[in-house]
Amino acid sequence: MSDEGETRGGPDTVWVATGQYLGYGLTWALSTLLFLWGGWELDKRVGTIPLFTILGAFLGAGAGFYRLYYHVVVEPNRPDDGEDA
Repeated sequence: MSDEGETRGGPDTVWVATGQYLGYGLTWALSTLLFLWGGWELDKRVGTIPLFTILGAFLGAGAGFYRLYYHVVVEPNRPDDGEDA
């Protein structure tokens, strides 16, 4: 009975997809925060307070968005090479 629910897009499939997309969003948020923090630390050491913080935020957001875009748009459209068979 659980096999039938999975093939029709039952609750198991919904939870797997939800976890997958939540992971992508968290990756985006955490990469932004990590680069933001790194820029802030670099600014404190160098003395250029807003420069590297802003640059780090944009770099982190860009890196996170690229990873999200890759997994949501590019990866599903790649042809299957049949390596799993």
